[in-house]
Amino acid sequence: MNLFKRKNKPTVKELFSVADENAPFQYVEAYKMLCTNIEFISVAQQCKNIMVTSTLADEGKTNCSVNLAMTLSGYDKNVCLVECDLRRPSLHRFIDSKRNTQGLTNILKGEIDIPKAIRKVSGTSMSILLAGISPPNPSELLASEKMKSVVEQLDKEYDYVIYDTPPALMLTDATVLGKYMDGAVLVVRHNSTEKNLVIKTKTNLENAGIKIFGAILSNYSQKSVGSYSNYNYYYYYGKSDE
Repeated sequence: MNLFKRKNKPTVKELFSVADENAPFQYVEAYKMLCTNIEFISVAQQCKNIMVTSTLADEGKTNCSVNLAMTLSGYDKNVCLVECDLRRPSLHRFIDSKRNTQGLTNILKGEIDIPKAIRKVSGTSMSILLAGISPPNPSELLASEKMKSVVEQLDKEYDYVIYDTPPALMLTDATVLGKYMDGAVLVVRHNSTEKNLVIKTKTNLENAGIKIFGAILSNYSQKSVGSYSNYNYYYYYGKSDE
């Protein structure tokens, strides 16, 4: 019996989502390519607990996290998407949920157990753990032994766990959480984020001992995708020194 199954089953909004039947072919295929590379990396090294972060805010990391988790679940993988952006959570908007729905912070504070906070996404093998109420000390919570315990429990339950984290350049949240991760994927907004800032972010993460699995170039424009003016193109690599 799977203790993580819940009766409340939200759906994912079909906005720039692989769940949208009208999503352009290039958009869907880009995510499939990303997931295929993750599968190949998994053969050679541990690639199960994946942190998705960015250099700055508004680079599309949450949207990428949602679509990555959705696509992986389409490969018959049991996937959990965990919202770790405790300062500026937005995942609730993707599933039409309330902002202060109980989630990760409530677990870390000992108010509820993990199974009570997990939300199954209807029609998929994907689950979601929302951030919960924003705390005054997000970095401390993410670095805590309790957070380590949450990671270990989810690791046992799911094939892949995707952690949506805050931007890594200005905040320490992603860095402190990274010590519990197998590696990170860095989202970079096309024609927006300065190259030197991206390189600095990558260096900071690696200096903290975090393996960079690869990068996602978001909001890459191409007119041929019809009503979708922007979609995501991915360049994914297995070793941070390549």
